[in-house]
Amino acid sequence: MKLKERLKKDFRLWARSLADLFLKRECVCCGRQLEAFESDVCTFCLAELPSSYTWISEESPADKTFWGRTRIEKVTSLFLYNGKYRNLVYSIKYGGNIRLGARLGRMLGEVIAEEDIDFIVPVPLHWRKKRKRGYNQSEEIGRGILLALREKNPGIKMEKRLLKRKDFTPTQTRKDRADRWTNVRDAFRVNLKRAKALTGNGKVPKILICDDVLTTGATLDACASLLHEALDCKISIATLAYVP
Repeated sequence: MKLKERLKKDFRLWARSLADLFLKRECVCCGRQLEAFESDVCTFCLAELPSSYTWISEESPADKTFWGRTRIEKVTSLFLYNGKYRNLVYSIKYGGNIRLGARLGRMLGEVIAEEDIDFIVPVPLHWRKKRKRGYNQSEEIGRGILLALREKNPGIKMEKRLLKRKDFTPTQTRKDRADRWTNVRDAFRVNLKRAKALTGNGKVPKILICDDVLTTGATLDACASLLHEALDCKISIATLAYVP
């Protein structure tokens, strides 16, 4: 490790130790007080993260969510959305914890590092909701994925203008399966100018759509279907969590 990087790391640990004297930093999952070397999630919770292992199988339950619907190359989720680990998504989505979003996004990117991806497309947030929240959690997750994938694919890019959310739809959190599909059926549109630019060289772009949670797949299916209609492309999906 270079001296400059070592000094920066030592300073961060010192700053966290000092902060712990005045501010109680707690694990997002279990509420345990964090050590100086820990950030957001304690070592114990991180070690027990309920991995989905969706990247191992070509026919995982997450993949099967889209069978008979939109043509998807691969679906990958980092962990199962259950128990205390739901707090991870809640902290990112509603708690303003964009640092955690990028961190888990990078972990997600590391398990799909072998996939051939040209563009990362985060599920868009309506401008009114983004202005109120201050950020789009899917973009923050996408930034983490981008950092991981760039190590092997320097040319990969984040494409935030390809999809737009045209309708301000209510949250999906408390809706059943049928209502989720109705809620997002016509909520998005494709920026045709950007779509044309992506295919201008005659190459079939490989797109990764990213989001926080895969539940029924309604939102992701709506996005993927529109992209398939607008341009000749291959689409994969990556989410932090999967609801089994």
